[in-house]
Amino acid sequence: MKILQLGKAQPPIKGLGGVEKVMQTYYYNLNKFNIRCDVLGSNDKFKYEEDNYVGKGLIFRTKLITHINSTFISFQLIKKLIKINKNYDIIHVHHPDPMSFLALFFINFKGKIIIHWHSDIIRQKVIYMFYKYLESHILNKADLVLCTSPHYYRDNSVLKNHLDKTRYLPIGLNLESLSIDESLLKVLTESETGLFKIIFIGRLVGYKGLKHLIEALSYLDERFILNVIGDGPLLNKLRLLTNDLFLTGRVNFLGNLNDNQKNAYLRYSDVLVLPSVSRNEAYGIVQIEAMAFGLPVISTRIIGSGVDWVNENGVTGYVVPIKDAKSLSEALLKLSSDKHSYIELSTNCLKRFSERFDENIIIPKLIKMYRNLLKNNIDDHE
Repeated sequence: MKILQLGKAQPPIKGLGGVEKVMQTYYYNLNKFNIRCDVLGSNDKFKYEEDNYVGKGLIFRTKLITHINSTFISFQLIKKLIKINKNYDIIHVHHPDPMSFLALFFINFKGKIIIHWHSDIIRQKVIYMFYKYLESHILNKADLVLCTSPHYYRDNSVLKNHLDKTRYLPIGLNLESLSIDESLLKVLTESETGLFKIIFIGRLVGYKGLKHLIEALSYLDERFILNVIGDGPLLNKLRLLTNDLFLTGRVNFLGNLNDNQKNAYLRYSDVLVLPSVSRNEAYGIVQIEAMAFGLPVISTRIIGSGVDWVNENGVTGYVVPIKDAKSLSEALLKLSSDKHSYIELSTNCLKRFSERFDENIIIPKLIKMYRNLLKNNIDDHE
């Protein structure tokens, strides 16, 4: 069985998101299971390169022409897929990536096609008016459409005509990858003063809803502090908001940290808050990172998103309405004031992670899915 993961790009190219990290995870794990998995994506420069990191798996990085919004434009990617597609039994393409869909349009692939539907295209509404015809064509060609949660494809206007071949497989994490900067953790815990420590991790952009979390802090007393990990175009506006609400000293903008440093802050914190406000947040991988540390989550109820499927209200944390600073503050106060409930939520986080999101469970399910698909059977999928 030979698999090709097709998508925007493969790490360690900088500036990639959660979708590309999923591709990376599948590449490493499948090859470790002795299933040949290659990756085709764009480079971040005008240069073709081939890499090999594990087993026999190859990573093809094609020449980048330019970026249009968040799409990597590489016409060489189309030529490369035309050349190599016959070598594979399954092409597993990660959406949204218009370049990959365009490449699929030009091949007459004899194997199976999986569309991994991480998210709808939401922001580029004008471009989407033209792109949706290509999208519809590729969805019709697909043998399986795979979402990351059941919430994302139920009542989805794009996928409604393909529900008979749509299934879901959660995004998982490897516990061994969650290493901690122990020296940083020691410094943090030595300065512990009985505060209730909130953590936010993500890009500082509008749909992440961080301003509502900062506003929520203004309803709470000085025991509550917020550590913000991430950077983005709204940094200065969020700093100004912090000053205007007299929260300087209680909101710490830490910038981008490496994974070991981020994990140290997760271990140090009392709660993760994901206050996103739109379906741009389709899953919220950071929630399962928090759960792996037994950290309760407060997230938002976004219609058509999988965020509140990952975080179960009253089980692994609390789910509140979007754009509602007061509700966020009430959930934080409730979490901090009921020690018994906090311990129960924390225990549930560890349990849900081990049962749902551990890679040791996810990867065998993916392999079984591939094998079933090659037997023309998708009924046994989750």
